[in-house]
Parts: sequence; C-alpha cells; structure tokens
Amino acid sequence: MKRTRRIRREAIRRSKSWWYCDNCINHPNQVGLIRMDFPQVFVLIRNYHENYYCTFEEFKNGVAEVNFFRPLDRKTANIDEILTDAWNLLAMVEEEDILAQEYEMSAGIIYNEYNQES
Repeated sequence: MKRTRRIRREAIRRSKSWWYCDNCINHPNQVGLIRMDFPQVFVLIRNYHENYYCTFEEFKNGVAEVNFFRPLDRKTANIDEILTDAWNLLAMVEEEDILAQEYEMSAGIIYNEYNQES
C-alpha cells in the first residue's frame, strides 16, 4: 500500500507540467497531451475511444504520437520516460472522470430524494 501511494505521489509530481487537451468540435475522437517543461512535447492520441483499453506496449508502439516543439530535442529526450508520464497522466484523468461521474450521480440521487420528500 505504501509503495502504491509513493508511486502515485511521484506520478502526480511529474504531471505538474502536463496538460490534457481535446478539441471535441474539430477533432472529436482525439486527445492531446502537452508537456511544458523540457523537453516540450505534444503527444497526440488519435482514435482515443477506440484505444481506450490499449496496453502500455500498444500505447508506446503506435497509439501515442510524440511531437517535439523543438525537433532537435528528440536527440536527447528519453521517449520512454515521456510516454510513461503521458500514460500516467491519462490514468489520473480517467480516475478523476470516474470520481466526478460518481459524485454527479450521488448528487442527483440526493437531489431526487430531497424533492420527493418535499
């Protein structure tokens, strides 16, 4: 349990310079992850919903496209580290989405129960 918490804290620390982006109007099934510290990258995930259940190996080997803001940074960048951070960010975003949905559902239930009593 302590190891899991330590790993999660480290993933959260490493995600501070990352941003989760989508453009549901023009690119409805794509997700972008932007890393603002060195090396600055944009990780594009095409067909996000189709690849939702992919493995990390599949994610590394084609689902995620790593694009560098400064192409010369590719020579010194640790691609595995970038992809691991991107994968962890997606996992945390999905976790937050699930918690938000559960909260909304419980709030709706409480609201409905309150209105029925009135």
